[in-house]
Amino acid sequence: MFTPGDMMDRYRLILVGPFGLFTPDGRRIEITSAKGMALIALVVMAPGGVRARRKLEALLWGNRGQKQAQDSLRRELSNLRKLLAEYGAEQLLVTETKRVSVAIERIDVDIFALGLGHPDARGRIAAELLEGLDLPDCDAFEDWLREERERVHAMIELDRPVPPVPDVAATEVFGGEVPGVEEALAASSPRLPPKPSVAVLPFLSTATAQQDWLGAGIADEISVSLSSFPQLFIVSSNGARMLVEQGVEHAAIGQRLGVRYLLEGTVVRDGNQLRVSVALVVAASGEQVWAGSFIGDADGSFTLQNQIAARIAPQIWTKVDHAERQRGLRLIGSVSGDYERYWRANALSRSWDRESIAEAIALAMELVEHDPTCPWATSLAAYCNSIAWMLNHSPDREAVRRRAITHYQAAMRYGADNVEALGYCAGTLVNIRGDMELADRIIASALHILPSHQPALFWGGWVDVVRGEPVRAAERFELALRINPISGVQGQTLAGIGYTALQQGDAHTAFRLLAEADRATPGFPPTQLGLCVAAQLVGQTELARAYAGPLIEGGGLNLIGMLCRDADRILFTQALTTAAG
Repeated sequence: MFTPGDMMDRYRLILVGPFGLFTPDGRRIEITSAKGMALIALVVMAPGGVRARRKLEALLWGNRGQKQAQDSLRRELSNLRKLLAEYGAEQLLVTETKRVSVAIERIDVDIFALGLGHPDARGRIAAELLEGLDLPDCDAFEDWLREERERVHAMIELDRPVPPVPDVAATEVFGGEVPGVEEALAASSPRLPPKPSVAVLPFLSTATAQQDWLGAGIADEISVSLSSFPQLFIVSSNGARMLVEQGVEHAAIGQRLGVRYLLEGTVVRDGNQLRVSVALVVAASGEQVWAGSFIGDADGSFTLQNQIAARIAPQIWTKVDHAERQRGLRLIGSVSGDYERYWRANALSRSWDRESIAEAIALAMELVEHDPTCPWATSLAAYCNSIAWMLNHSPDREAVRRRAITHYQAAMRYGADNVEALGYCAGTLVNIRGDMELADRIIASALHILPSHQPALFWGGWVDVVRGEPVRAAERFELALRINPISGVQGQTLAGIGYTALQQGDAHTAFRLLAEADRATPGFPPTQLGLCVAAQLVGQTELARAYAGPLIEGGGLNLIGMLCRDADRILFTQALTTAAG
């Protein structure tokens, strides 16, 4: 298992700036062949550090015949292995019949620190990938190098220090004080493009003749509000209105507009107040997914439209999100289409067991292969791989971490304005022990784009827990619960608040919240760790012991290592080891 202490025994590869490969004791391995340097870079930068021989032949000797390209690759590999052997490093390059790989668990590569807030990257802002290395007779390689230089430059730019973006105050988001976790727990609150699609139908209105437009206006406002959620695809409400006026049935509207869900509602005037009732239904079947009602001042209709939209939109997204996850888990047989792949992978990533995470990774990788520039796909692939690394699900742990970083870098390049991708990127940094200052900036960017985005608030809370900022973490978690009390990650949110209580010395509150979190979402490893620690601190030693053994065997100490504050690591380590006996 790789630990930071292994760094002294590792080779170092510099790809940003002039090429350089160094032994653990600091000696430069003198590689003079330009194609040898290019070959090493091509293999190292491939997912998992593996390239097919045919791919290398095409990139480096594509202008030659197949037999000549094969011979050239074989000769270059032989020369490289002989040179590496002179430095005792022949084990770094692995040649097989159909592929070439590098022992990436033995090499620290500078590009895998880009975009992670690594200080070394900040000092090379003006450098470029493989500086000075050009192979003018290899057009395919030159095209690859040009694209990779652009990607690396984008990652270096990401590492530039930026002024912090202040959060929008919770009171500003809700127009008043945000209730705490106790009130959130006590409240009873019943969330075919490659993402869930919704059409908002014009609301039926029984208001005065002068306000016949009110139902359509509320529908338009809700559509705009829903459109701020990148998880949803919202069609024009004008198209839905035209079909309704033509008397088209709901199922046909869904088919005509290419959406899975319809949002419908009614507006009723009662004295000086308006009552708005809303229902989300599955277009094809008419099955009701969610319903709610809202009351506001009839004289402030424009304000009411905004208020209703702001309150409905997060709940609609959550219901759609939940429905899609459940639908994905109910699929039998093979998965067809990007839509199903994304949502099944999304659902499986919440299961936390080895088999589910492995399937989620496979599905996410299929999505990336289909569209490597899609931030949804790349951020989900990064996140799923980061879970596998965090929970030690793979014997080749370093390769899993590299895949997480590679996909994280792609997601940050193509999804810097996509709040869903930013959330998964921040989660990836948390899981792989990345730079939490950078993770904090990523969350700040997401909340600057959409201050009421519940997933960004959720991940922001966990970033703050890891950084040792329990006060803001609790505020973000509680705000996330208030925005969406029926969230699919309610258990993980309660666990986060439990951690903030532990960090502030309130073990009894932490124990109660973490026990509730474990009931809401069984099997979430951080919840089990926090509950074990809290149980030990409040004297529930038998319960703590029941959790401690499996946690230590399953990598519980790795989870503790994610915490940045010494005091937090000491508290959790002592409680866990004491509970284990």
